[in-house]
Amino acid sequence: MSNPRDDVRLAVFDLGQVLVRVCDGWQDACYRIGIARDRADLNDQETARMTEIIHRWDSGLIDLAQFAEEVAPLRGISPADVLRIHQAYLLGPFEGAVELVDELNAAGLQTACLSNTNAGHWKLMSTRGDPNFFPLNRLTFQFASHLIGCCKPEEKIYRHVEEGTGASGSQIVFFDDRVENVDAAKRIGWHAHVIELDGDPVAQVRRHLRR
Repeated sequence: MSNPRDDVRLAVFDLGQVLVRVCDGWQDACYRIGIARDRADLNDQETARMTEIIHRWDSGLIDLAQFAEEVAPLRGISPADVLRIHQAYLLGPFEGAVELVDELNAAGLQTACLSNTNAGHWKLMSTRGDPNFFPLNRLTFQFASHLIGCCKPEEKIYRHVEEGTGASGSQIVFFDDRVENVDAAKRIGWHAHVIELDGDPVAQVRRHLRR
């Protein structure tokens, strides 16, 4: 597989919904494990509170136990149920994702992940034999929000990638399923593409790389 552009030297991937399958939101995770009493109708204040808790969790500022304790009353479920939902959220690598990374590496392109994630999910993806295992060490670099201390789309997390890899601006191509994260990458000069949720993400990446 050839480089997408002559100046690109690094391909950066979000993990969830790009290389790794995840549930289609909180309610989908509840459904998958049989929790029917979770509150789906959070008001604006509760939604903002939930977002703030997730941001602290993904930034490594709170642990899983504290996350569960804070989320449980918002969702009307027990902390134990929150832990079950957390465990069920990942659904394993997309077919062809590992092979894609290997092909890019073999073609001379460096690879990296840049994921808003947490210590619990990182451990699941890093544990050989777990259904959610993804060989993160096959990527040249691994960047995770909970280890960096900030989240996409904050500019400093993209700058952290540049500092850690030595690549910058148009030398980087980035794939993410969230428009706001892609827009933030474009603002600092990265080639960046939105991966649509209703299609094969690996095939979408390949199409973008061929253009």
